[in-house]
Amino acid sequence: MESLERKKLLILGGPALMSDVVSKAKELGVYTIVTDWYEPEKSPAKKLADEYWMDSVADIDGLAKKVKENGIDGVFTNYTDSYLPFYVNLCEKAGVPCLANMHQIETISNKDLSKQLCIDHGISVSKRYEITSIEGIDNLDVTFPVLTKPVDNSGQRGIYVCLNKEELKVKYQESLEFSESKNVMIEEYVQGDYTVMFYTVQNGHVTLATMSDKPVYGNFENNLPKLPMGYFLPSKYVELCKRIMLPKVQSFVTDLGLQNGVIGIEAVVKDNDIFVFEMQFRLGGMRHHNFVLKENGMDLLAMLIRFSLTGKFEGWDASECDNASFKNAYCSLNILIKPDTVAKIENVDIVKGMPEVYASQQMIYEGDTVRLAGTVQQIGFKFSLAATSKVELLKAIQKIYNTLRITNKKGENLILSLNYAETLLGGVNIM
Repeated sequence: MESLERKKLLILGGPALMSDVVSKAKELGVYTIVTDWYEPEKSPAKKLADEYWMDSVADIDGLAKKVKENGIDGVFTNYTDSYLPFYVNLCEKAGVPCLANMHQIETISNKDLSKQLCIDHGISVSKRYEITSIEGIDNLDVTFPVLTKPVDNSGQRGIYVCLNKEELKVKYQESLEFSESKNVMIEEYVQGDYTVMFYTVQNGHVTLATMSDKPVYGNFENNLPKLPMGYFLPSKYVELCKRIMLPKVQSFVTDLGLQNGVIGIEAVVKDNDIFVFEMQFRLGGMRHHNFVLKENGMDLLAMLIRFSLTGKFEGWDASECDNASFKNAYCSLNILIKPDTVAKIENVDIVKGMPEVYASQQMIYEGDTVRLAGTVQQIGFKFSLAATSKVELLKAIQKIYNTLRITNKKGENLILSLNYAETLLGGVNIM
């Protein structure tokens, strides 16, 4: 394989999750540059990079010029849907490798288009109710609860659960505010077991990399959706997924002409079927690549970085390495906090030092304020855990909750669901 030593990578966006990318690229000998318009205090990956720019990711012409002037070998982005169109345009203008074209990105990322993609390929989805304006709600023959969802947003922003038509009218209008295209879906709220699947696409061939069970927190308070408390691997539905989902995902990947990359699919399992409600052509916040590396030895993040610099998605054969039926137990644990201003964070190093914790990501710091309830803004930390069994994993999780403290100015603990693992050990079967 071609050496990546001294190659230059421009990374679009510096949120906390992108720190993984900077660290992995530097491990590979790559010179890293992070750009967005935020100061390093609000763009954590900039602090780790060899260099950072203050250019907006939307400044395609300016960035393309700098890419050429500075001898940049590749451009990379992930984790954020809104950056993907800028990534595609910049790669095309600068003449560097790109994982997908605009049609492929939009078809997968847009909630409206991806829903139709599923229907076209026999994948179950929730029922959609068609209206063209808020006035059409009065004439809807609808079974509640339903969701309002902007077709072009992520991070659960603008998604609301509605229990009657009066709520639907209000929340439909609020969802519109989160949609740049002013297009909002109303769809049936399918209730069942939440799951997240990640598929690797290598040379047009699709493999199931991971499937996780996703217990959630919340009870639709203020019409907000439930938040992911964590992702547990392997899912109890892996064999079901291989049987009914994998062939259909391969079908739409072939139709779209996708060759390489990662597809994330969020779904609900109900009545021995899988109902898809969202898809992404990118890595997700659970950082499934860490689990793939630890369990199966394939460094997916390194492969994505290599593609950005060389145009080759290589280093491992996904058809041989990917196996979602993990032998060990894993969790990407989200520490959810209440909307408030964080005054003090304690005992983080103790948690990081636990033998079960092998990776962590801090999303919020002392002095930060969480304002948007029901969104990923409420995730304060992400901890990646590994254990030999589900019981040992849950014991470690409860120890984290007993140890970590995040408090407001009054000294009140802001962490939600302190007895989460204890509850699961009491009889809730998530694996």
